[in-house]
Amino acid sequence: MVPPKAIIIASGSELLAGLHTDTNTQFLAQSLRRIGIGVVRTLIVGDAYDDLVDTFSYALDRAQIVLVSGGLGPTVDDLTREALSEATGIEMVESPYALAEIQERFRSLNREMSENNRRQALVPVSGMYFSNPNGTAPGLVFDAGERLAIALPGPPREMRPMVENYVIPFLEQRYPGLPRESSVMVRFVGSGESDIDQILREKVPFDPRIRVSLLARLGLVDLTLYCPTSEKEDLDLLEESRNRVLEALGDYAYATEWVDLSEVVGLQLRKRGETLATAESCTGGLIGASITAIPGSSRYYLGGFVTYSNESKVSQLGVRPETLERHGAVSEQTVREMAVGGVEALNADWCVAVTGIAGPEGGTPEKPVGTVWIGVASPKQNWSSVRRCQFFGDREAIRERTRIMTLDEIRKALKKVAL
Repeated sequence: MVPPKAIIIASGSELLAGLHTDTNTQFLAQSLRRIGIGVVRTLIVGDAYDDLVDTFSYALDRAQIVLVSGGLGPTVDDLTREALSEATGIEMVESPYALAEIQERFRSLNREMSENNRRQALVPVSGMYFSNPNGTAPGLVFDAGERLAIALPGPPREMRPMVENYVIPFLEQRYPGLPRESSVMVRFVGSGESDIDQILREKVPFDPRIRVSLLARLGLVDLTLYCPTSEKEDLDLLEESRNRVLEALGDYAYATEWVDLSEVVGLQLRKRGETLATAESCTGGLIGASITAIPGSSRYYLGGFVTYSNESKVSQLGVRPETLERHGAVSEQTVREMAVGGVEALNADWCVAVTGIAGPEGGTPEKPVGTVWIGVASPKQNWSSVRRCQFFGDREAIRERTRIMTLDEIRKALKKVAL
């Protein structure tokens, strides 16, 4: 069977205005790729009815599958249902079963259902609907024979479970036996995209069947290798190629799956049975927040300090006033004392500390905006290290790069120090 083409459409004037970020399209594209369906276009359209009809008609003329997220609510600007009905020529009727599910949802929330919520019980006469246990808007399938239009609720907490539990099984049944592309990945930190690309060109020749993709994001680089099928031959080829990549770039590789650095550090600490504290200045708690975003982090993360002022560095971490007077808050000496102070204050095995100038003000010729000092301390392991970094970008970018490199410093320390 020739794989069908898909177009993904995100609906919502708030997306066109830049008021919200569209995360649904990425999730939908990844979900379709897993089952062998390629996406040929992604589109964003506002809430105007004529624009919706034109966009849906355009997509249906060019793809066998059109997925739309958003516009299934009960309000006057939720027009995806009606626009898809016109674009496909498929009428809608009120489903007593969908209506009963919506009414039960309101009862479970101890809320009275408004009359306008009945619109959400309209379903196509040719097609089906998907139940929504996480909201009141069912998903809809407009089945026009060789063309499918699937409408999904916009909120990710409603859309994602619906895709995983209903849409993907439905499409797998509709299009059985599709060849599924296989892939492996390696995540890098501490080296730029161009440097990694150059090393790969020099040391890792890839088989012609392999497609290579490099994606750089604020201090991280993701390498993904693709093969056209999931046959054993292709899977073995991918694994062999990934091993060669790790041999050439192992110092920079931190994961072979989609995980954050904070999760990698957490796994290291759990295996070692050790604990961590954080002492932050310019990041204002970002590092601690990313660590505690991982379930189970209470097993190894004792807590953190946000010491933004000099006074708090002295009172909470024991940084000496003379250190701050002589060297300043953004210095090797200060970050060393912050790291040691964090260990002592919480009786942790390790502490990672950071101090810097995130901007846009506060820089000097000697310490320009983006200057960051990172310190790691573990008196129990007789370990102390510091690193000066110079980051570029706006305040948000500098803070995020600092978070990433700080986690990488503790990752490398844990890797080097034997128990």
